[in-house]
Amino acid sequence: MILKYGAEIDKSAIDKNLNRITNQIYKLLPSREEKSDWQKPLTTIIEELAGMDRLLFDQHEILFPLLCKLEGLFLLSEDKDFFLYRRTIFECLGLINNIKI
Repeated sequence: MILKYGAEIDKSAIDKNLNRITNQIYKLLPSREEKSDWQKPLTTIIEELAGMDRLLFDQHEILFPLLCKLEGLFLLSEDKDFFLYRRTIFECLGLINNIKI
């Protein structure tokens, strides 16, 4: 696949990166439950996906709502918000699985 800047990237490399990001998104759940820092890893995930959005022109329809949902997680920081936070994480995992390279 040829990306922005004319870089040619093998599909398997992109798939491996998406799998890694999927795992990072999933790990946000136990981090939040254990009262660990989940916001810094979330920021890193958002930065990576924003960069991916700039490179993968044909995936904007999935990456934009994914980024919106991830950004919205910052608003769900209270204990009473955990179930909505959890649901949003699973929605994000579903969206990332729909990225087709």
